[in-house]
Amino acid sequence: MCLTIPAKVIKTNADKAVIFRDGVKKIIDARTVEGLKVGDWVLYISDIAIQKVSAKDAKEILDLLEYTNKTDPEGLNPVFIEIIKNSKTRKLNKEEIEFLLKTNGREKEALFSEADMIRRTYIKDFFCIHGIIEFSNYCKNDCFYCGLRKENDKILRYRMGVGEIVRAAEKAFKKGYKLMVLQSGDDYFYTKEKLVEIIKKIKEKCRVFIFISIGERNFETYKALREAGADGVLFRFETSNESLFNKLHPKGKNFKNRFKTLKFLKELKYFIATGSIVGLPYQVISDLAVDIMILRDMNADMISFGPFVPCPNTPFADKQPGDIDLALKMMSILRLEMKNTKIPVVTALETLDPKKGRKRAIKAGANALMFNITPKKYQPLYEIYKRRDACDRKTWEKYGLYNTEESYKMLEEKLRVK
Repeated sequence: MCLTIPAKVIKTNADKAVIFRDGVKKIIDARTVEGLKVGDWVLYISDIAIQKVSAKDAKEILDLLEYTNKTDPEGLNPVFIEIIKNSKTRKLNKEEIEFLLKTNGREKEALFSEADMIRRTYIKDFFCIHGIIEFSNYCKNDCFYCGLRKENDKILRYRMGVGEIVRAAEKAFKKGYKLMVLQSGDDYFYTKEKLVEIIKKIKEKCRVFIFISIGERNFETYKALREAGADGVLFRFETSNESLFNKLHPKGKNFKNRFKTLKFLKELKYFIATGSIVGLPYQVISDLAVDIMILRDMNADMISFGPFVPCPNTPFADKQPGDIDLALKMMSILRLEMKNTKIPVVTALETLDPKKGRKRAIKAGANALMFNITPKKYQPLYEIYKRRDACDRKTWEKYGLYNTEESYKMLEEKLRVK
């Protein structure tokens, strides 16, 4: 379940086809695509043809995913050049990261280009697609930035039943989704037993990877969910600055508990997806540099940087949204520091820039997408912030979701899920 860059067929011979891309010829197994001929465009995985693509769609995919040209170093700041050089042989220090976070103009574009090249070298054409089922918008917390906060009485609350959640997962699975995120607020209506039931029932009906995003639960709960079949956890620490964290959460969350939870999730051998929020009120550049260093040293499997999006009916409703370029620079620096990690294009970025946000993030080093597969009647009610999920996904779903064993095995290998 990934969208790859198409290649043109230049020769066919029995069960094989020769394709051409980026000036390189490659031989692939053509038995899986009937009638493949010279001149066709084709998507392939692990040297196996998956499906033909029209010339028009191939051009669209190439425009979206093709790599940028490396920036000419002529005229770039010598300090910038030295930092990029250092990133190839050692971990960057805090001052170097802060310098990169402050780049503008040609240096900023060169940073994005470098990250794009690293993604191409280490991850190649693997763009993972996640489907998210937002099964409850109840939350016991009162986080100042979030529209789901307990004290927000302006939204209509909902909870999906066990059967509804399982049916939503089945529908997505039949469409080709093989990695699903079950997400909610911190809603303790869903007990350990109920969550175990949901995971087991989905696993019984669908051969999928299940990630959970349910907030702070104790070790016993997460252990039971892992044993039930949960593969990964989405759990952001939001910020590494304890003082700032306390301003976001005057009650209901404990800074140290966030990192204790991440520690025991790793002990339970979950695939861990974590990260921070970029552009929060009161946040400074040095906070973001520390975020990157902590994530790097944590060696998380997936890391996301979502720009802050103000939401009505919250204490931060009148604050300025996070800077998109700053979020992109966070992604690029992380890509320099962690060559193989998964970096998703988050919905917050696409909300602030629905036309170009996705493409800009991919060009800055991102290699995963998250699409909302919640039943449509509930989607408008999960108001973490307004105008979510605004970007088109037809091309990705049409050519990025494969009902093949090869697709599942590739995802299993890439995610390192045991």
